[in-house]
Amino acid sequence: MNLFRSEEHVKAWPHYDPASEEGILPVTEWAEIFAGPLFRNRPEPDYLANQGKYYGAIFATLAATGKTGPFWAPPAR
Repeated sequence: MNLFRSEEHVKAWPHYDPASEEGILPVTEWAEIFAGPLFRNRPEPDYLANQGKYYGAIFATLAATGKTGPFWAPPAR
């Protein structure tokens, strides 16, 4: 994953997958996603016990910013 490339550079990459186009975002949107508790709370001693609710928060952030397509769907278990 390379977060700091232009959209044009990403699309010119030989391994570019058009199915991942939804994931090409400005760094400000990535910062909002990474600012949530899933990433922010990793140093906490109860992180693993609370990880499930952290995932809920990240999917709520994604939905609030309109990222609801298949690219953003949680993996099937």
